[in-house]
Amino acid sequence: MSALEGRVQPYLLPMIKGEIVELPPDVQEVLATWTLKTALMCQIMQPQEPPNLPAELFTDLYRDRSPADEMKVFCGYIMPPQYLNGPSPVEHRSIPSRRRDRTEDGREYELWATVVTIRIGYAVLQLMSAGPKGLRYEIGLGDFSPHVELLWPVREAFSWPPRALRNVSDFNILADPLSRVRRPVPE
Repeated sequence: MSALEGRVQPYLLPMIKGEIVELPPDVQEVLATWTLKTALMCQIMQPQEPPNLPAELFTDLYRDRSPADEMKVFCGYIMPPQYLNGPSPVEHRSIPSRRRDRTEDGREYELWATVVTIRIGYAVLQLMSAGPKGLRYEIGLGDFSPHVELLWPVREAFSWPPRALRNVSDFNILADPLSRVRRPVPE
């Protein structure tokens, strides 16, 4: 994990400062992996019951050294919010959801989804994951598509930052997109 920290630093530090950064596919993977690792570490530091992210994700990260194919990781940009004591350097939000559901043929399964949003300085990094494994789902970003860029799965190189989120209210809505998830279909 310390090697991951060293690989992400040349890109994440300028993002934290709000500087323009070119993100080629290999860097997108490093940032997405760092986001997953950090989301898992936040879960250890602030445990909830049931956990926001299932334990198997720790095993998968250790084995694969990258996010799972079913995950999505986004990055965005926002001016650090001003609070009574000045700007807040870091924020972490986890929005878990669990429920029982049935396939069309009547088999029951547990559906889980988690969105973890981390803001450090100007950088917003967001992990979206759902299960069980093999679950297909779509995330509707609504009005936020000009304000976020997809990091995972990786794509062609792009320059960060995208258009800035307008205010803390927009950040709060972005941090809880589960209301926009369409009914998932287990494979």
